[in-house]
Amino acid sequence: MADINALYASLLAADEARHAAALTAVAWQMYGELATTAADLGALRARFRIYAAAPHASGRRLASRGAQTGACAAAA
Repeated sequence: MADINALYASLLAADEARHAAALTAVAWQMYGELATTAADLGALRARFRIYAAAPHASGRRLASRGAQTGACAAAA
């Protein structure tokens, strides 16, 4: 993936130079990079949800959030 900061600097340079073709090319490249990043994050979220919902190898699910923070023990 291209460095988004470098792309932004190129975008500014093309804008200052009033070079429409370069500005368009860099803008489309940034758009593509950002869309790819969003798709990658969406895929990662989906995998996490599947993992979190599946029973673990021990056959037990993760403890509830309250049990992890000790809230259940404090209430007892």
